Formats: sequence, structure tokens, C-alpha cells
Amino acid sequence: MRVQKLTYLEADVIDKMRSIIHCQKPEVIQNHFGIGLNTWVKLREGRAIRHSVAIRLLQRLQKDDLI
Repeated sequence: MRVQKLTYLEADVIDKMRSIIHCQKPEVIQNHFGIGLNTWVKLREGRAIRHSVAIRLLQRLQKDDLI
């Protein structure tokens, strides 16, 4: 079994993400960031997420000039 590499995002990135959304419904999170609600909950709680998801999320945020 392969061990997943985990990554923490910086608190200021998560704060910026919080400021962008108007509510925390799963469809809003998915449409804005391309992540699921479980991943969003982990981020809000300061927990690590899968490295591949973190890379994809940061790329999306940079592409959309959100960070």
C-alpha cells in the first residue's frame, strides 16, 4: 500500500479562501476551489490534505488570481 504524502496550506491562504466564498455549501466550495467539503473542513481545521490536491488547489487559486 502506498503512503499518501500530506501537505499543510498556510493560514493566510485559507483566510483568503474564506473571504472569497459567501457560504460553505458543498457546491459553492466545489465551484470556487475545485475541492470537496471534506477537504475544505480539513483546511479550515488546519489539518493536512493530500499533496496532489494541495498542488492542484494552489494552481487553481493562482490561475484565478485569488492568491
